[in-house]
Amino acid sequence: MRDNRDAEAVPAPDGGVGVHAYAPGEVVRINLRIAGVPYRGVVRAHRDVGGRRAYDLFRYPRLDIAPHGWYWWDPERMTRRDYRRPEA
Repeated sequence: MRDNRDAEAVPAPDGGVGVHAYAPGEVVRINLRIAGVPYRGVVRAHRDVGGRRAYDLFRYPRLDIAPHGWYWWDPERMTRRDYRRPEA
């Protein structure tokens, strides 16, 4: 049975057009579920398409080997914590 709380995957953009990449010090964390499994994702980039935001996420537990992918932001299915420092 599919968990209706799962994040909705988005195809990767062609050629990176319209993508905003995050710097290593810009830490934004998103908790989400994929195939019923909870993950913590760290945002690599985002893009806006048709009034919606999609995030490219590295998924924990290990960033060096964890799969990554693009997912639509959904405040009802995800939680977001922004640890970026405000601009001076």
